[in-house]
Amino acid sequence: MAFESIANVAEKLYGQVVKAQRGLTEDEQLIASIKKARYDLERAESLFNEITSPEMIDCISYDIMAAKARYSHLLKAAKERQLGGNPL
Repeated sequence: MAFESIANVAEKLYGQVVKAQRGLTEDEQLIASIKKARYDLERAESLFNEITSPEMIDCISYDIMAAKARYSHLLKAAKERQLGGNPL
């Protein structure tokens, strides 16, 4: 039950992020994507700490690995674009 409510909140936040990205520059979109990827990683790690089912542990472990890969990829892209400061 808690997992479903967390998933619903995450889906609503994702919708807000997508709407907010309209009209942004490429750099601003990248920064927004990095922030979302960081949120997704933190959410997956939080879920991992709450679950008890062995099947879900495997599932969330893969989610964490995927979120880390996406976050790392986006940070690398930001570094290549030489985005200054620490927008995250």
